[in-house]
Amino acid sequence: MALTGRRLEVDRIATLAVLPRESAMVVVGDPGSGRSSVLDAVADRVSLPVVRVGVNGSESRWPLAGVTSLFTALDDPRATAHIAHLLQAGGATSGLAAAHDFLEAVQTLTLPPTVVLIDDLDRMDRESQELIAFLAGRLAGTALRLVATVRTVPSDGPLTALPVLRLEPLAADVSLALARSMAPEGANDGVLAILAAATGGNPGALREQFDMLSTAQLTGTEPLVLPLRPTATTEAIAALTLDVVEGAADTDTDTDTDDAGRGLDVLARLSLVPVARTTGWDRDAVDDLADAGLVVVRGQTVTVRDPLLRSALYWRMSARTRRTLHRELAAASAEADPRAAAWHRSFVDDVPDVVALLDAAAGYVADGAPHAAVALAERALHVGSGGEDERTALLAVTEALFAQRQLGLAARYLTAMRPFRRGSDEVRRLRVLYSVQYLRGETVHADELLVPVDAEAPEAPATAGLLAMVASFRAETWDLEQARDLLARVEQLAPVVTPHTAEIAGAVQCLVAALDGSLPADTELYDGLSTARLMAMSDPALLLVAHALSLAERYRSARRVFALVVARGQDTEAVWVEGARYLSAENELRSGNFRQALRAIDAWEAGSALSAQRLREPSRAVAVAWRHFAEGRSLEALEVVDRCLALRSTVLLWGTTARLHALRGRVLLLDGRVDEAVTALEAADAVGRSLRNPTVLRHLGDLVEGYVRLGRIDDARNATARLAADHHARPSRWGALVLARSLALVADDATRETARRRALELFQPHDSQYERARTFAALTAVGTDAERPRLGAAAAAAYEAAGLRRPLATPAPTAVMPAFGVPTSLRSGPVLSAPVPGSPRSAPDASVVLTQLTAEERAVVQKVTEGYRNREIASSLFMSQRTVELRLTQIYRKVGARSRSHLVALLT
Repeated sequence: MALTGRRLEVDRIATLAVLPRESAMVVVGDPGSGRSSVLDAVADRVSLPVVRVGVNGSESRWPLAGVTSLFTALDDPRATAHIAHLLQAGGATSGLAAAHDFLEAVQTLTLPPTVVLIDDLDRMDRESQELIAFLAGRLAGTALRLVATVRTVPSDGPLTALPVLRLEPLAADVSLALARSMAPEGANDGVLAILAAATGGNPGALREQFDMLSTAQLTGTEPLVLPLRPTATTEAIAALTLDVVEGAADTDTDTDTDDAGRGLDVLARLSLVPVARTTGWDRDAVDDLADAGLVVVRGQTVTVRDPLLRSALYWRMSARTRRTLHRELAAASAEADPRAAAWHRSFVDDVPDVVALLDAAAGYVADGAPHAAVALAERALHVGSGGEDERTALLAVTEALFAQRQLGLAARYLTAMRPFRRGSDEVRRLRVLYSVQYLRGETVHADELLVPVDAEAPEAPATAGLLAMVASFRAETWDLEQARDLLARVEQLAPVVTPHTAEIAGAVQCLVAALDGSLPADTELYDGLSTARLMAMSDPALLLVAHALSLAERYRSARRVFALVVARGQDTEAVWVEGARYLSAENELRSGNFRQALRAIDAWEAGSALSAQRLREPSRAVAVAWRHFAEGRSLEALEVVDRCLALRSTVLLWGTTARLHALRGRVLLLDGRVDEAVTALEAADAVGRSLRNPTVLRHLGDLVEGYVRLGRIDDARNATARLAADHHARPSRWGALVLARSLALVADDATRETARRRALELFQPHDSQYERARTFAALTAVGTDAERPRLGAAAAAAYEAAGLRRPLATPAPTAVMPAFGVPTSLRSGPVLSAPVPGSPRSAPDASVVLTQLTAEERAVVQKVTEGYRNREIASSLFMSQRTVELRLTQIYRKVGARSRSHLVALLT
């Protein structure tokens, strides 16, 4: 299984193999944090020989047992003699003398540059720890690089002076990705999100929970018991934490010791509740616990910081003790903290008030405490009877989670919810169900809507709203006929349609028209898109209108409408704010403004409620893949696309599948892998052929270029003819630019120069710089030797103007252009870029450039070519960002680079 979430840590350790200024590092991590897995990844990553040293804890009582293991692992015949000498002199030599003898012994070994990896150094005997620590600080200039893992570094221990890398708990999205990789088939994604949060980002504890939970719990058909029952890793982490607290108390005065004991008692009581209001608690003890990092105080609430510590403390108490304390805390919090009181009473009352428990959970969601809401909801499922009122209260929790864009959690409770008898509640359930399915990139079948609805029925207005909503989903997935059918059914219910439903239906009609290439002019939409009219509209309606404007290539108008949604701030639910940010990023990508698009993607990711969800939502993965590619990380872009294409839910969405294949083909084409690109683009063409508006999928221009570069001229001309027919039926600015480029690529000898000149002269200053660059690059591929330097340089400049952070490859000629009508069978495999004389890629050989640089500068250059930004380089190489900037300045001067992109061009 690939290591998840430790890329930066592995990068930092791997730099020891190339940077001479550091030769040792201590990796510190809690039990279960993945210390051994990180060393495994480092062993696979570095090119130097690697020596692994295992530690047997039972040998810790034998002096120098660890040093013996180290020498035994080193591949040198003199190591055995050194072992015997050290063991013989160990008792007679002073500590400093023994250390120098040890250092001299290592320096006399004839070893190639080697990385020594010691797992669990703190389990070695004390003498070996001291000697290895002494050695680690004096390895500069030797052949050894040493990395050791430990659980803690005591302030008075021998390892204190060494560089330390701490393995922090995994971030929530990374932990969720890890849970998905561990989960069995059919596991509920919301349950996995709960497990990822409840194990505090600890991979070991997460893995152990999968062994403890039942299949029914993992699939969501049975509730979880929270806090989770402790595992061996949980107990080990809790023991370490409490040992530190109790050890500090032992060194304090009697008064401080009493305070520490009182603090631990308060901590044990806090473990009984997911979150509590500070009112009524010993505030001094709470503040002391907060200072020690054991609890988190936010405003008037307090919670135990580490869910694993809470789990251990909770389950250490007997059931009788827990019930007694729950009774006391229920009485104490009845007035000051009614939500916590509802939680405590559920453990005391013979017939718990499940509705009150779920009402409290909904309140926690609104207050931004979803972990507390989950604990109460799981408890309600555990003690409830599943009655209609309870399910209605659970539906309110689910709606609140959806509004906060906690899609996995909302889906988890929809799984636990049976259909309602009351029509109004059933429509509410279906509304959330369909919305979650759509936003998660799943197929919205909506079979329940096949049943006709009488306009006189009480649920008719709500059903009309549901029909309009599903019509928007159909339009967003390019199923235009189904969207029109659903809108027609809404029209049949016009007498009972609410103003909000009518507004949504009108916005959906705009989206359908945009996809069909027939959206009216801005002056004919919503009073000329007046601010007053737009501000009166709902958030989902505004998003639909803005997306329609973007598809119709009215990027400036779309940008303005998206900004209105985001600017509403607190008045807008998180799900709509995030939707506006994502669609805004897509708008900038469509416009060819990559600088603004990258900023929009960064803002979207920073505000995402659950960023790990994005790779399971294909429509949003497009933005992530584009960001990778724009920053020079083509392989990562393809990985995101391929991961989404592998999802069964994606395969069922033909529009999404076509978009992903088109993006995959574009990335491959611009990377010079033409054969693979054409295969992907042909797949996009086959899937998306029913959509006749060429500006939506935007694949035909790339397909024409791919055919030309492979010498498949007849295929290229057929695709160009289709593009021309579709463009004339649904004209657009993008279609005009790309059609002119395609005609230039397939032109015969008599018309080639005129067609190429027209393709270039057609561009206006406001047109997409990206499409301008694509035209220059495509013409370079079929240009003459005299033309290629000029066109290649123009393409590089246009890519730079578009905001691509790496100049893309200028394709070499891959086929001789035949005269019109002459058959050809020329084919070629993937062709990578060739240097173009006079262009930025016409440069000294990369090996010559690298010989001018120091080892540290080469490490920086390596990160630059991998697409790292300055702050990421600084983090991975243990430098400040200012140092990285200075290094780059020196590198530019040495190799004659004018910019970051020019540096990459020189080296690639």
